[in-house]
Amino acid sequence: MTSPYTYAVKLSGGLLLTAALSSCTLFPSSPGGPDTPRSLAERMERHTQVLQKTIGPRNSRQPKSMEAAAKYIENNFSDMGYAVTLQPVTGGNSKKETAIYNIVVYKPGLFSDNQSIVVGANYDSDERSNNGSGAAVLMETARDLRDIATNHNIYFVANANGAQSGPSGAGVHAKMLSGLIGASNILGMINLEPQKTAVPGEQEQTKEADPQAPVLFLTTPRGQEFAAQCAAPFAKSWEQPPSTLHRKTPAINGNDRHYAALDIPTLSCKGEYSVTESRTKNYVRALTDMIHQVADNDAPKPEKQPDAGQKPKQP
Repeated sequence: MTSPYTYAVKLSGGLLLTAALSSCTLFPSSPGGPDTPRSLAERMERHTQVLQKTIGPRNSRQPKSMEAAAKYIENNFSDMGYAVTLQPVTGGNSKKETAIYNIVVYKPGLFSDNQSIVVGANYDSDERSNNGSGAAVLMETARDLRDIATNHNIYFVANANGAQSGPSGAGVHAKMLSGLIGASNILGMINLEPQKTAVPGEQEQTKEADPQAPVLFLTTPRGQEFAAQCAAPFAKSWEQPPSTLHRKTPAINGNDRHYAALDIPTLSCKGEYSVTESRTKNYVRALTDMIHQVADNDAPKPEKQPDAGQKPKQP
């Protein structure tokens, strides 16, 4: 990877001091990719093919594979025009090639406050699962939202070490971001789970899509209101409401558990069908609409009382 350098970044109307972010590195943007497939289906297929087959197993025991996966995702974000931050999760010595990174994109909102939405997915894998489709959906929702303004900030985070033991990338990011802007300013965290892996040799399904194809939302008691805010625009785009399960925080084992532990509303989303199916396009579009609406405050949201001594913000 290109040699990292420290930086100071403008975050929600204030400068984030270099010292506070000495654990993060910024890689220069790569040039645009003329070979980027035009259709969403082709891009999703390429993402999963590269991560699952070209790069293969991705975990802390195979830092070269993690480096290749991180570079692939970083290049895709850069090709979209985003500045990309790499946040060390383990190691931290890039010269010895031991560091494993979260890939973070910050999309500022229209207002100079800290209120933010986090959208995350794992890009590593264990011995049994994670075909990279969660990271693929993350990249494609970021692509669709690139030129759409929202009231609140959005952090797109491709997390390392989510599918294995050791320090979790989601845990590292949740701790750092909540420490910088305050957990109460993280309005919600949306975790994008991997979809099913197609059986080897399976052809893309061409039959008419089943309108009852399941989409599962998982949240906590603390996140029920946030989940309902997300479900409304998703259902409008998907043309049916998702199935929603509620679990207590200790029963959650995805990236969202690290945010839920900080009393941040969370929602985990999973499409229960193969990534090769035509419904994936509609699923990604519905998620994009959902993230846009929630980050833009278009979804119904109860009014919050201003803190004592604080003047309410003007619209």
